[in-house]
This record gives sequence, C-alpha cells and structure tokens, in this order.
Amino acid sequence: MGDLLGNQLGTWKIDVVERTGSTNSDLVARVRRGGCPDHTVLIGLAQDTGKGRLDRAWSTPSGSAVAMSVAVPLTGIHWELLPVAAGVAVVQGLGDLGADAGLKWPNDVLIGDRKVCGILVEVAQPASAGPRAGLMGVIGIGVNVSQTGDTVEFPGAVSLSMAGVQVTREQVVAAILIRLRQTMGCLEAEQDRLALVQDYREVCRTVGQQVRVVLGEQEVVEGRAVDIGEDGRLLVDVAGQVRAFSSGDVVHLR
Repeated sequence: MGDLLGNQLGTWKIDVVERTGSTNSDLVARVRRGGCPDHTVLIGLAQDTGKGRLDRAWSTPSGSAVAMSVAVPLTGIHWELLPVAAGVAVVQGLGDLGADAGLKWPNDVLIGDRKVCGILVEVAQPASAGPRAGLMGVIGIGVNVSQTGDTVEFPGAVSLSMAGVQVTREQVVAAILIRLRQTMGCLEAEQDRLALVQDYREVCRTVGQQVRVVLGEQEVVEGRAVDIGEDGRLLVDVAGQVRAFSSGDVVHLR
C-alpha cells in the first residue's frame, strides 16, 4: 500500500504497519517524542483499539477498512477549524469515488442515515517544546470499505461496499488525502476559511434536524439545529433561544 500511495500523493509521508492498537495513539506519541515530520500518514492494516469520540473504542479487521491518522502542522492556520477541514475532505473524497456521503455534526460521515466513517481530531506537541511550539493536529479517520452486513462492527453502520461503492482501500486513502490537502489550504486566508465553512454547511445533514445534544451524563439539550457558525460550532434553537455548541454527542431525532 505504501509504495502505491507514495506514487500518487507526493508530499504525504506514508507509513504502513500491519497491526496496531490505535493509529491516533501511535501518531500522537510520535509527535510528543519529537521528530514527527509534517504530513506524516500512519496507516494500520489492522487496528485493535481504535479511538473514537467520548473514549469509545473500535477495531478494524485486517483487509476490510481504512484506519489512518494524519499529522499536520497548526502554525499560521485557523486550527480550530481542523475538524471542519477533515470532515469536508472525507465527504468530498468519498464523493469522488461515487459515494453519496454527508456529515452528522461534528464528524460522523454518513451514507443515508448510516455511519460509514468516524473522524477524531487531537492536538499534540513535542514534550520538550515551549507553548504552542511544534503544535500539530492528529486527524484519525476510520472508513468502512468492504465489510458486509454480517461483519460491520456496529449496528446502524454501513460500508462503502454495502452502499454499492466497490473500491480498494488504496483508492479511499488517496481520495481523502488529495482532498485533505485542498481543505487544509483553506485554513490560512479568511476568505478561504469562510468558503470552507460554507462547504461544511452544504454537506452537514444535521442542519435543519431536530436534535438531541448530549453534553455529559447530567446534561442533555434538545432543539432544532439551525446553522453552523463561522467557527464550526453547531447552532441549535432551544425553546426559542439559539445556543452554540463546540462539542457534544448529537442524535438526529425522528
């Protein structure tokens, strides 16, 4: 996989391992040790304890899915919008392969109303660095590629194959990284940043939905999602008052 992707993707530095616990944990550790090159991509052909939001764990059986993490520099960009750039890149990349994908805020990628991909963004820096020095974003991306209804891990999930999109893992990785390079470039200038947020709005299926936002064990909010703010926050009309959420577990209500 590494040689093929290297021929297509130029400046991305591809590192493929047969098996790992979590590509995100591994790449965050590399950043903290120092010396992790910008635009490093770590791909696990099998992953046993992938990291999801709210400390959820998941596995990637060998040969059936993409499990990868990408390290990108955060200096000089609107790095708070890194999850927006990642989400748009994945949706556009899968769209290039023929998938009708969209986003459930903040970063669940859906085909129809079923999850095909999860994205987790973390921030890390070398342990020896000063404040903000060497700050990097680590973007974890897990895409279901060839699982069947019997092998897909979570109820309500879907794979590209199940949705009628027959592609290889190499094609998925290449399509996403090509788009990620483009969306990362939008985080520098103000005009490009606003255009990126608009792209996110257009593919976000949460906007217009009645939603439940779970903020913790003791706080749950329900209302109508009305927009995505320029900072990527979800705007929800709660009993006539618009509230902005920067995090939370969102459920689309029927």
